[in-house]
Amino acid sequence: MKKLTLAVALMLIGGTAYAQATRLVLFEEFTQASCGPCASQNPAFNTLLSGNTSKAISIKYQTSWPGVDPMNAANPTDVATRVSYYAVSGVPWTAMDGVAATGSSYSGSPSNATQTAIDARYAVSSPLAVSVYHQLNASYDSIQIVVSVSNPGTSSVTSGSANSFKLHTVIVEEEINYPTAPGSNGETDFYSVMRKMLPDAGGTTLSDTWAAGASSTFTFNVALPSYIANLGEVAVVAFVQDNSSKDVKNAAYSAPQAVSGLADAGINALNASTNGLCDANVTPSVVFENAGSVAITSATVGYSINGGTPVTQNWTGNLASGQTATVTFPQTTLPGGTSSLVATVSSPNGSGDYNGMNNSSAPVNIAVLSSTPQASPKTEDMEGATIGTIPSDMIMQFNTATAPRLYVVDKSVAGTSYELGGWGQSAKSLRYDYYAIAAGAVMSVTTQKINVSTLTAPKLYFQHAYCSYAGEADGLKVYASTDCGVTWTNIFDKSGTSLATSGNQTARFYPQASQWVTNQISLAQFATSNELVLKFEGTSAYGNSMYLDNIWVANNALGVDEQAAASLVAYPNPASDVATLDLNLTNEANVSVSLYNVAGQQIMNLPAERMAAGQHSLEIPVASLPNGLYTAQVNMDGAIQTVRISVAH
Repeated sequence: MKKLTLAVALMLIGGTAYAQATRLVLFEEFTQASCGPCASQNPAFNTLLSGNTSKAISIKYQTSWPGVDPMNAANPTDVATRVSYYAVSGVPWTAMDGVAATGSSYSGSPSNATQTAIDARYAVSSPLAVSVYHQLNASYDSIQIVVSVSNPGTSSVTSGSANSFKLHTVIVEEEINYPTAPGSNGETDFYSVMRKMLPDAGGTTLSDTWAAGASSTFTFNVALPSYIANLGEVAVVAFVQDNSSKDVKNAAYSAPQAVSGLADAGINALNASTNGLCDANVTPSVVFENAGSVAITSATVGYSINGGTPVTQNWTGNLASGQTATVTFPQTTLPGGTSSLVATVSSPNGSGDYNGMNNSSAPVNIAVLSSTPQASPKTEDMEGATIGTIPSDMIMQFNTATAPRLYVVDKSVAGTSYELGGWGQSAKSLRYDYYAIAAGAVMSVTTQKINVSTLTAPKLYFQHAYCSYAGEADGLKVYASTDCGVTWTNIFDKSGTSLATSGNQTARFYPQASQWVTNQISLAQFATSNELVLKFEGTSAYGNSMYLDNIWVANNALGVDEQAAASLVAYPNPASDVATLDLNLTNEANVSVSLYNVAGQQIMNLPAERMAAGQHSLEIPVASLPNGLYTAQVNMDGAIQTVRISVAH
């Protein structure tokens, strides 16, 4: 590639004569990859900017909120400094030339930026002239930048206060294209992204007074940030700002340079699969391609599991533009749970890669069950799970390319007036968020193997709460398998009105305690299995949210089916000395109460007592019990109902 030397660049910039200082208007936008309003406003804003390349330039600062943004994660410090400088409290937010001077400048929502505002500010001559030039070194790992600031006028220019003139020199990446959205707002293309400010976000202090004809030149020779996505998109923006007023006096731009001689290796595919939930052996193969014009004769190809140390192989050959090569790795054994495999390729021809955005694959998720069955009775009450995840002893699967909407929630998502634990007896539950995901999305959680052969009459209990948005038939199916998911038996299937526990709601559904129901399913046909697996599969119809809680595999007392014989409420919850069960019998019955810990062990039994139909209060002493969750099982002439009790001293 033909380049100007640094000495020639200095000579050219230093010798430039200005009849007047033509202004280049600077927009500074604060935006984010997980900000919904940013995604809706950026397209029009970018179109406005692209139509004014001779008048305006932009810098985009990717903030650390409201969600995930890998561009911010690469350099959060410089962004945070500019956020503080402008006191930015929400995104998207934009400043034009730093301040909102009436009639000349603008700050606020990017959707309010207009051609009229740009034209008005561009027409205001600048007291200072700014020029910038940059070049990458031969190995493309450092950048040289020359900035010239001058006063082309006939009068001196003075800063608003001592040391308030600052030169900001900014390495930007003009376009970053992600193969999939890096955040939650769906944006994949990002423009004019700030990558590094030199020497830092505080800038370089300039002289307070610039006499007519005065000029200064500033040079930077620094390492190119390792997180640059595409070397062909590296540009530089320089601007002078008066900190006393935040007024940007002028800006300059050095466009991306052509990059030649570098190869571009990209991941084409990652092939990795097992033979079912109980097969932990996988033989990964990585397909990479020559995505550029320079032939590739060597590369480092690898894969990682759950972000661990990559397993790599050195590939050699001769790969022409557009061709692919496959590298197969030795068989490896995955841990129990869901593993995420990612393929990588790097160092084509032993040097840097032209485009770093295609060097990794999308994750391939593989679920594997532990080889050791869990004992029964088995309970999963969601209380030990981290908010935003699923219980650690379950595995999740989904059929949508977008983020799954299946995760544990608690009252913090909606406020304390709602009961997000089953029947209001606990704090957490598992949400199938049909309200926020397109129709057709299928999401499921699968238990580990459960040994039910030790139970005399196994039964599955679980609680759910659901309502539709406007009559949609969101669904829940429960499957059981005794052969590690090779075949499944459907044991529960409800959708729409048959699944609903409340009337339709057009706002997101957050259940009250009365809007939960308990489901009871016989597992008698699987009674001899020591490897029973259960799958709770939800299918979205883009309706409203469903909540799942208190999954319990245990004995069915007396081996008979339960009947809705009573309403049952426990209070206070949590209890410290005595937990009271309010029981409303529809018929006269012999009533006994057994208390179980989370391991399914019976730790207390209240003898049977003959009770008439009507309201009764049963007291369970809990003062001597350790803090934690317990299940009270109420037997009414063989009909069983359960209620969760929390103990906290």
